[in-house]
Amino acid sequence: MSSYFDPTSELWKWNSPVWLLVLSLIGFYILFHQGTSGKRIASFAFAMFALAMAYASPIGVLSDGYLFSAHVIQHLILLLIVPLFFLLSLSETATEKIFRHPFMNRLGHVLAVPFVGWLSGLGVMWFWHVPSLCNAATENYALGIFRDATFLLAGLAFWWPIFSPVKRFHIPSSQAVIYLFSACLGCTLLGIYITFTVISVCPAFANPVDRLGIMNMLYDQGLTPGTDQRLGGLLMWVPPCSLYVSAIMVILKRWYSDIEQTASANTAGTTGSLREARQ
Repeated sequence: MSSYFDPTSELWKWNSPVWLLVLSLIGFYILFHQGTSGKRIASFAFAMFALAMAYASPIGVLSDGYLFSAHVIQHLILLLIVPLFFLLSLSETATEKIFRHPFMNRLGHVLAVPFVGWLSGLGVMWFWHVPSLCNAATENYALGIFRDATFLLAGLAFWWPIFSPVKRFHIPSSQAVIYLFSACLGCTLLGIYITFTVISVCPAFANPVDRLGIMNMLYDQGLTPGTDQRLGGLLMWVPPCSLYVSAIMVILKRWYSDIEQTASANTAGTTGSLREARQ
């Protein structure tokens, strides 16, 4: 390790271009979501914080050709965390105005098709972990930007049928549970493959170019390329399924609330009919 290495400064990238995207999104959000509830504002703030930390923090620095595990964390943030909380931050009224346009309405219904979101969310993760593609996107800056953009867009498509701010695009709760459970299985299979395979899933991380002079320190702590890949596989496996299970619990709560509301409405209707019959 270089004697000049300072983890407090070199593992943070405060001049990352991601701040331009974050500030732009904040500006648009303020412009189109005036009067939004505090809960939605908190969701948006967390989404922007997660987006910034995915690049400006040690996660972003180490994912740039140093640690495969950091690379996995960054992509899980882009695919699952940022899109989810961004959708949760959107106002139903403001979003409905946008999706009244015929083209946007058709787009909303296309994204609400379960297979589209499911294939987007799972497909992009499997696609970008083909060794040749993972290696190319890690070593080529422009391709890496394109890859990260696909993670964000695929994440929006994945969560749209579940947490779209416009409720008419939601899929039935029973389908949503199957949707999320099968997504957990897809992540589990990918995580198991990455954890136990004997080949390097992303060769760029097997022989990193140590521009920061940090790799010897990491290797001394036991974080060799093999251990790093196994850790990445576990991260691909456990955290996503934990998030999916949490989302399933939210869906079950929503489902139960809908059943209660329907039962209450039916009871009220029956009572009203009996009163009318007596009169």
